[in-house]
Amino acid sequence: MADGDDSAVLEVASECKSESSRNESRGSITEISNYSTSLEGSVIASPSVESFSLLPENNGFDFSLDSKDLQVRVDNPQKHLDPFETYISFRITTKTTREEFSEKEYVVRRRYSDFIWLRQKLVEDHPTHLVPAIPAKHTLLGQLDRYSRDFVICRMTMLNRYMNRVVNHPILSCNANLKTFLTAKSTEFSSHRKAVNTSLLNRMSDSLQNLTTIYASRGQRNHEFEAVNDHVTTLSDKLLAVKQCGQRIYKERKEFQMESTLMQPILMRWASSEAPTEMNKVLLSVASAIDACTSAHRRNLLDTFNADFQQPLTEYLMYVDAIKEALARRDSIQVEYEATVDKMAKKRGEKDNLMGGAEGGAGGSGFLGFNLWKSGTEAREDRLEKLGTSIPKLVKQAELNQDKLEIANENLRSDLHRWRFEKKEDLKKILLKMADNHVKYYQECLSAWERLAGSSTASSHLAPGTASSHHVAPGSCSSAPGHQVSFNMVEPRKVDSATVMDMPLVASTDDLSPVS
Repeated sequence: MADGDDSAVLEVASECKSESSRNESRGSITEISNYSTSLEGSVIASPSVESFSLLPENNGFDFSLDSKDLQVRVDNPQKHLDPFETYISFRITTKTTREEFSEKEYVVRRRYSDFIWLRQKLVEDHPTHLVPAIPAKHTLLGQLDRYSRDFVICRMTMLNRYMNRVVNHPILSCNANLKTFLTAKSTEFSSHRKAVNTSLLNRMSDSLQNLTTIYASRGQRNHEFEAVNDHVTTLSDKLLAVKQCGQRIYKERKEFQMESTLMQPILMRWASSEAPTEMNKVLLSVASAIDACTSAHRRNLLDTFNADFQQPLTEYLMYVDAIKEALARRDSIQVEYEATVDKMAKKRGEKDNLMGGAEGGAGGSGFLGFNLWKSGTEAREDRLEKLGTSIPKLVKQAELNQDKLEIANENLRSDLHRWRFEKKEDLKKILLKMADNHVKYYQECLSAWERLAGSSTASSHLAPGTASSHHVAPGSCSSAPGHQVSFNMVEPRKVDSATVMDMPLVASTDDLSPVS
């Protein structure tokens, strides 16, 4: 394959495979024609070009003056066969004009766990920003088929969307770990990942702390972000309802597809039983139109459902969940600030009580408790000295926490402001793509039936004696001498997309009836 062909799968060394082995692997990502050994010593199974092709919307880069200075594409999945594990890696192609990059183009390979590591580091480095979510791990049922073509293509598409959201963010795109992820070779990246890896204990403690602060912050959240959280929750519920509705419609369409597929052979058999007359031609034309409509239904509505509707909607639902996580991290900072302020207030209250109890020694010793070696006055003085040291530290800590909270609020506001504009475009793109697929389907169906109407009109206007030996009355066609079938024709109409959307799917059979 040519090196300049971006859509081609990487060439690898060829190895013979038995025919039985090829048959066993047919229908999944293991439909492979080549094997090679990677730098890490694992065997690479390279899928065929027909199995995995580039996404049309991501094909090519354009570095014009108005183009972005950092562009990333995820494609070309490969299956690695290690002695202890089997996994899928993806090619990441990066093109940039930024000065911090020593080269203009990088090509590396990363596996799914590397993407998880990247997101963890982005959350650790930028806890107050919206870090996009990556596709969730496969379920137990999906694990049995996680090397299938559909599953790998779905994951590749969602990882590509995730990386583009990250590199389009003005802050996340400048992260040092992201640069290493995009540029480092496999061995260098593995060393870097081990050096900065977060331990399991720290991750568990962070999760427990976040869970604790979420419950502690109930009723204390800022009203501004409380409204954002309500809006995000409502949006998530509505998108989930749209997704479930789409799944039900998809199920009904599959049943309709099966029924439509059975119609064409029935009409063909009916036509074969008729004499070679006009009735035979009409049945063959109707069967051809139904076959065209069935193919259009499968091509425009069934085959595109997963890639154009379900995958983008699922990815956006995860993005909405990532916004909720950012709001929770912001709440934890607020809880930390409020806890420091409360502790400082208690210390100051204790100091005021000690200062107020200076006149009565008994009151002071009662507050401090019994001390065998010190009198009440001495204990009070020691406590005042400790409070005089701890309160300034708490004041400084409260100021730092307040600054962190204000920075978190500003970072989150800017990201939410950007997200509101992106949300309109993202959801609009999903719905318009779905509408375009429906319009294409109805247009192809309309064209199929108009072709049938046109051919039938031409047959009904044939001169006497040219098509058959008996007379054919205007507006009717004859199947045999002595038997006429009424066939009322309608002039084809020119309609727009809105009219097509309102047309019924099933036509009436009243216009095709025998004449008594």
